[in-house]
Amino acid sequence: MALTAAVRLIAFDLDGTLLDRTVYIWSTLHEHFGSDPARRRKAADDYHAGRISYADWFHHDLLLLSERGADRAGILRAFDALRPAPGAGEVLRELKRRGYRLAVISGSLDVVLEHFFPGAPFDHVLINRLELDAEGRIAGGTPTPFDLAGKAEGLSELARREGLTLAQCAFVGDNINDLPVMRAAGFSVGVRIKSPEVAAAASLILPGDDLRELLALFPGPDGIQA
Repeated sequence: MALTAAVRLIAFDLDGTLLDRTVYIWSTLHEHFGSDPARRRKAADDYHAGRISYADWFHHDLLLLSERGADRAGILRAFDALRPAPGAGEVLRELKRRGYRLAVISGSLDVVLEHFFPGAPFDHVLINRLELDAEGRIAGGTPTPFDLAGKAEGLSELARREGLTLAQCAFVGDNINDLPVMRAAGFSVGVRIKSPEVAAAASLILPGDDLRELLALFPGPDGIQA
């Protein structure tokens, strides 16, 4: 497809895009462990009002989960109802085979990616990192600087690392937190759209849920299959 002929790097959102049956993994975990919704809402409001940093918000959410006894075993149980999006693993392997650089830019958690996509051929992963102690309890973590408005900065950073322009980068996402990066990318694809703003920002919207439809859009750099 001519519109994507320049693309060399394809970046993906995780929750709701590569991973199905969740919108945000944070909400899935909080609901699973029964965290205090009022405290969750206040922290979110404080972040969006500029009263706390993203790192403060991240560590506050980890504290709420810790207070409810969240550990590795419980987190994995929370994952039981989730599934990779249809065709996700296959499309990642095929896009890599065709010669694309692949990335994740997400406000999700590394444990989610490692659980559902072990060995996936990502060249770059920009995501929140969770630390668990020897007993599997939450011991802390490292917040990503590349969530929400920072997702566009994350794509710019990956383009810099790869020696590319943003016009040579595509992004695949689903929700309003993907808007900045979808607008920054040279080409953006909406999947299972969660808001009209995302629909308006996307260069193209997949008509179905199967991510293998992406293969028709990205035949290979310069439109030539590897």
